Amino acid sequence: MKRASTWFLIVFFFAMTFVVGCVSSQPKELVERHDHPGLKVWYLVEAATLRGKAEEMRQMADEYKRQQTNPGFPSVLARHCENLVKRYTKAAEDAEALAKVHAKHPLSGPGNPQAPEGAKLFSF
Repeated sequence: MKRASTWFLIVFFFAMTFVVGCVSSQPKELVERHDHPGLKVWYLVEAATLRGKAEEMRQMADEYKRQQTNPGFPSVLARHCENLVKRYTKAAEDAEALAKVHAKHPLSGPGNPQAPEGAKLFSF
């Protein structure tokens, strides 16, 4: 039973990665149209997706920690998952920052392609 649930988690993870990868492409059309409200929404959805991935990795790290034989030393897999949690969380924060930039943009449309003054696109 435990082996079946492990395989289910592995297959589910790869299937979701493939589906999200197909759906989550760059918002090229929105950029070309200077659709800042649309870009704001796109980045907010992307941030939510990334936070969901971070939570999945957090749960996976917890599972690896429960299964490890040496409780004083986290397994390589648990550390890898924790690293991904940090990266997904950082990427979500960056996506939210970009959503804020697009939310502050005064106008939308081909006539006004400039970013708002003082806009910071990335937090690094």
